[in-house]
Amino acid sequence: MTKTAEQPKPLNIYQKLVEIRKTVDVFVKDSQGYGYRYVSGTQVLKKIREKMDELGVLLVPIVLNQTHSTFNYTVWDKENKRERPKTDFVVTGDMKYVWINADDPSDRIEIPWQYMGQQDDISKAFGSALTYTERYFLMKFFSVPTDEDDPDARDTKEKQNGQLDKNGKNKKASENQLKYIDALISRRVTADWTKERLYEKLKETMGVDKEPSEWTVEEASKAISIITGRFE
Repeated sequence: MTKTAEQPKPLNIYQKLVEIRKTVDVFVKDSQGYGYRYVSGTQVLKKIREKMDELGVLLVPIVLNQTHSTFNYTVWDKENKRERPKTDFVVTGDMKYVWINADDPSDRIEIPWQYMGQQDDISKAFGSALTYTERYFLMKFFSVPTDEDDPDARDTKEKQNGQLDKNGKNKKASENQLKYIDALISRRVTADWTKERLYEKLKETMGVDKEPSEWTVEEASKAISIITGRFE
């Protein structure tokens, strides 16, 4: 009598996510906009979505709440050679991402998250916040570094951008950078999100554990990118 081969045991959601993680390595900042180089959403999703489809894994974003405000400032009008007022809309709120095993929808993982976005149109602010948040969530969830985390690449980039002082150390963030960050943070203060809590969340998202006064130029730029919903 021929022995029937045993069928492989179905993977649970945790095991499937591990398999997805194995397929990604390092993301390269392949796009540019607003003076920033960033990892495109296309690159992130291309590396992950194919494996998600193969394993039957869904990622569902759920927005829990939203607050919005306006941020007034001035920009330089090159054509008229003078400053002119400008208003941006700032949206922020709590959300969660839910990983779902399509073979067993009750098998899921919920990850609390937060979104922030700033644009000159409120719908654009909300859209850029969700777009940016998804990219950043996927990279942080799978612990995938970008090319800036490569020591050789980072050293070259810092030298090219003048981010090292004469002693070869990272330059400290300027007072103007820190004031701008503080202004952006202040605009997002709510009853639930105090300035202290927002700073802690920002540091957690950046992956740093030091006070803003100790941030480097690069870290301050990264903070501004996160708050405004733009990938550095």
